[in-house]
Amino acid sequence: MFRDIWIPLLSGIIGGLFTLIGVILTIKYERKKDKIERTRNIKPYLAIQHLIDLSDDEISNIKTVSIPDDSTNHPSSVRSQDIIFHWENLVLSNISSNTCIISYIKINHSPYAFPIKSPLKSGEIFQITGNLMAIYIFPVIDSITLGVYDSNFNLYEYPLHFRLVDCPAEQKSKLPNIEKVIEFDTIDCQPDLLK
Repeated sequence: MFRDIWIPLLSGIIGGLFTLIGVILTIKYERKKDKIERTRNIKPYLAIQHLIDLSDDEISNIKTVSIPDDSTNHPSSVRSQDIIFHWENLVLSNISSNTCIISYIKINHSPYAFPIKSPLKSGEIFQITGNLMAIYIFPVIDSITLGVYDSNFNLYEYPLHFRLVDCPAEQKSKLPNIEKVIEFDTIDCQPDLLK
């Protein structure tokens, strides 16, 4: 009786449990795969543009935002050892097919949130401007990253690749400081979303 009833019954229960576990794991895997695919489809991709390469029509339709003023967090006077950074206009184009929101710019791991969070639609051009950056008292600028939201408010942080070049004589101030211009080359849109 044990062999005829209990062994097949226990075998059926164990087999059913393994099947149930397999189905649950498959469902979890498929949900995770779908979420990754949806996120990949709405991930924003940006490209650095140069004003000289844009048409007059594109230039007239550029959205503009200024780098937030951080003068309240730093001394108002510029010391002789401070490097003065001149900010080259940063022009970005949304080359993805989805809307994104430019949220903040981070200089040396110090984030500066933009006061206006306007969406940047597919194909639109956005210009981040800055005046003399003496209010940013950094001995050197090591990194600049851009915080960007996709249409589902997933946050990405994209590093900007830039060069520091000597400031042209016509742009130099009358201060005795070293002055540098930040020139942007590319933006790295590969990093995954922040958790």
